[in-house]
Amino acid sequence: MIRQGGIDEDLYGGYNDYPSIYNTKDLGDDAVFQEAVQMSNYRRNIMTPKVPGTAMRLGTSSGFHRTGGGVMTRPPTGPRPMTAVRGAGYTSSRQVTFDPLNMSSTSRGPAPPLESGKEDSPEEKIKIAERKIMDLIESSAEAAVDDNMRVALERAREASSRERVLIRLQEQAGLSESHNVDLTLAVLFNLATQYTNNEMYTEAIATYQAITRNRMFSNSARLKVNVGNIYVKIGQLSQAIKMYRMAFDQAPAAQKDLRIKITHNIGMVLVRMGRLEEAVNSFEWVMKERSEFQAGFHAILCHFALGHRDKMKRGFLELVEVQLNVDQEEKYSIATDDIAANILNEVIKNDELSKLETAMQSEAEKTILTAAKLIAPVIEDTLTTGFAWCVDAIKSSAYNSLAADLEINKAMVFLHNREIGFAIDTLKMFENRDSKANSSASTMLSFIHFLQGDYDQAEKYAESVRKVDSYNAAAYVNLSAVAIKRNELDRARELLLCALDNDASHVQALYNLGLVYKRQGWYEEALECFGKLRNIVRYDPQTVYQIGHSYQLLKDMDQAAEWYNQLLTIMPSDPGVLQKLGEMYDNLGDRQLAFQHYHDSHRFYPANFEVIDWLGSYYIGMQVAEKALPYFERAVELAPEEPRWRLLVATCLRRKGEFHKALEEYQSIHRKFPDNIECLKFLIRLCSDLGMKEAQVYASELKKAERAKELKERQGSARPGTTGSGSRRSNSGNSSRGGSGMSIQSDNRSSPIAIRRELRSSLSGGPSRFNRLSILDDSENDTPESQPDVHFNDPIGPLPARPMTAAGKRDDDFGDEELGDDLLPV
Repeated sequence: MIRQGGIDEDLYGGYNDYPSIYNTKDLGDDAVFQEAVQMSNYRRNIMTPKVPGTAMRLGTSSGFHRTGGGVMTRPPTGPRPMTAVRGAGYTSSRQVTFDPLNMSSTSRGPAPPLESGKEDSPEEKIKIAERKIMDLIESSAEAAVDDNMRVALERAREASSRERVLIRLQEQAGLSESHNVDLTLAVLFNLATQYTNNEMYTEAIATYQAITRNRMFSNSARLKVNVGNIYVKIGQLSQAIKMYRMAFDQAPAAQKDLRIKITHNIGMVLVRMGRLEEAVNSFEWVMKERSEFQAGFHAILCHFALGHRDKMKRGFLELVEVQLNVDQEEKYSIATDDIAANILNEVIKNDELSKLETAMQSEAEKTILTAAKLIAPVIEDTLTTGFAWCVDAIKSSAYNSLAADLEINKAMVFLHNREIGFAIDTLKMFENRDSKANSSASTMLSFIHFLQGDYDQAEKYAESVRKVDSYNAAAYVNLSAVAIKRNELDRARELLLCALDNDASHVQALYNLGLVYKRQGWYEEALECFGKLRNIVRYDPQTVYQIGHSYQLLKDMDQAAEWYNQLLTIMPSDPGVLQKLGEMYDNLGDRQLAFQHYHDSHRFYPANFEVIDWLGSYYIGMQVAEKALPYFERAVELAPEEPRWRLLVATCLRRKGEFHKALEEYQSIHRKFPDNIECLKFLIRLCSDLGMKEAQVYASELKKAERAKELKERQGSARPGTTGSGSRRSNSGNSSRGGSGMSIQSDNRSSPIAIRRELRSSLSGGPSRFNRLSILDDSENDTPESQPDVHFNDPIGPLPARPMTAAGKRDDDFGDEELGDDLLPV
């Protein structure tokens, strides 16, 4: 023991006072402890005795003390003695408190971050690959939403290839069992979807089959519906029905909605195959499972096609019993004194849910009215009885507000069947009703009376509508139409502006206002109206035509031609548009394009005399009369009572050198039209050229015809002495282009029609675009100033000179001379 301050202290005493924990008296007899000691000294060269001897120094740092019994004990408490021997596990160079549980970490700052896993490990590589595959799938779906189908397919294919690489990586690492099956399903499904979007149906079907045949994918059988949809697109309807039925059989009964949709698809495919009886059974099964408007309407259509009256009635009754479960008006018509509640109510009226409910209600009403209009004419013996039955069925249902609309539709059917009286009687039934239908009926009555020409009644009904509903734009439009007919353009303009104030997108008001501006000469304002209308109805041909015509009136031919070409893209086979374009290019001097459009117009509508006249004149101007001949022959077939076309046919024959055929044609014209002066002149010329004596006979008939015409003109004008120019006029007003009134071409332009207006200035040496002679009288020397142009001028030029024969010299002035008595027939 160590003595300090005269007090004996046993520093290592007290261990035996706790026998349950520190009792060391019996350790020598403890077999387990002795065995542990022996095992700890196994294979050691130096054997440590139980009790250390004197030769062995026990360091005080070990904390043991020899007791009186020779047993080493350790005191439970008390400071450790300072010695030169260091304890095991401690060092003097590092002054750190022993803290195995890191209890003092708060005083030393935050703990260091955990060591991240190595990226070279297979598990980490697999996670990275899966993350990249999912990113590709999401990117592919986003591209498909943006209608970029090609990019979507490329990314879907890349995701599929990466997924196969991932499977090989897992097999190499021995982690095949940890493969994510849902990831494979997502990759294949997205790939099949993108194949379908890109119309690669064979690849899509193969991908879907790879999914449905793999039993690892749960609920994959419903994807057979997608395969059936693809078969419908490619026209393999039998295979589509097979896939639909397989999907129906494998769909559990709990998925009721899916089974109903599959059955509806089967019915639609059966309709396309013409198997209406089986289709009806499918639609009726859907109606039994869950009543819906679409299936009920399709069932009615099938019964209508099969002619089943009773089943049509039963189907219509089932249709009107379908519950929509949308009480929109009652839900949003709550009026309270709370201002905040009212504001909130107004906001809710325009939210997405409210719009959806409105769309559902509109679709339901449209379906019921369409079905009623379809079956009403056939379910009973008469149209009136059929509509009455439908009206009664609707009134007894939850959609009783549609009864008035159905009665108005009944009037529309009468109008379609041209039963105007029944339509008016039906509409007049609403006169004493205070409802929205009354306004619609009066508006229709106003328009019907306008079409009948009874403008007073039309104005009366339109005024009654305006008084009841001052915001009804249709009433203002009807009133403006009456004002336009009465040529009250200012009033019509004001009424149309009022209509647009009530409804800025009213297409009839905009169109009529543009027409009013055109009639008043305000072409810029008209263009503005038609431009607004085109933004509403983008591809309306009438609007595009009005824009082009407005530019034409503004003398902007380039813009007009551009808009007419746009109109051709909408209506490529319209002959009127093609004729208008031909006229435009003719005005611009491009005769080749003008001929192309006139030719196309004639191809689509060969009975247009203006186009026939232009084409024939074009070929005559090109000095190819043989090509002009078929057009004039077609005109003769269309208008056999018009001598002008027969004269043109004979002229073409004469220019071709077929004089005998031309003579026969002139004689035929003379027999049918004996008073035609132009025909007589042609006959005199031909008979003189051919040396025939009939020339004198025709000359005498020509004098009689001219005298008769002169006498008729004097009696018609009641003025004497107009023989100077009247004797030279033809009695056929349509024999020339200037007097026919059949063309809208300009008189002062260089065109195939205008060349026939030019006189024979080339004979006197004057400038001319063509070398032309008159086909009526080659020797006339009258100028345009001395005589109006009433003759048909031959644009080809003079005939080739005939050889000198015994027939005598050709007299070019024969047409201007009077035959003497010695030349008249005896």
